[in-house]
Amino acid sequence: MSNYFYCQHCGKRKRKNPRLKGKQSYCGSKDCQQQRKNKWEREKLKKDPLFTERRKQQKIKWLHNNPEDVYQKTYRQNHPEYTKRNRDLQKSRNTEAKLRQIRSELSNIVKTDALTSQTLIPSGLYEIYPCKTGLVEKIVKTDSLIVELKAHRGIAKNLV
Repeated sequence: MSNYFYCQHCGKRKRKNPRLKGKQSYCGSKDCQQQRKNKWEREKLKKDPLFTERRKQQKIKWLHNNPEDVYQKTYRQNHPEYTKRNRDLQKSRNTEAKLRQIRSELSNIVKTDALTSQTLIPSGLYEIYPCKTGLVEKIVKTDSLIVELKAHRGIAKNLV
């Protein structure tokens, strides 16, 4: 019989604990033991309705005794490094949001020919004539063609 086993959580080969009588599946590290406990609790919650009900009542009692705002305030006071890190990350997220907003606003200026879901011109026959705008300098697109649409009345009678 081997004196070693592979931990189900970290996957490392470890020496068995001689004090344990059954098959050992998890090593003694804090993370692996927490994983073992979490797995046991999930299985117990699935299989044991009495355990599930007791756990539900415990959580209700804890929430009643520890209101969210008081709990969070106390946590922030006791964990200043968490608070500082969270504030720094929030500043970063705010900066990214501002950049996205600016990019979005700029893209609305540049995309002057974007299609819309609305029908701007009713369907029919039209003649296209080049049109001079009188503007010396265009802002965005220098190669765009500005046209004037006029309804064509002569051929429409014959096509209908």
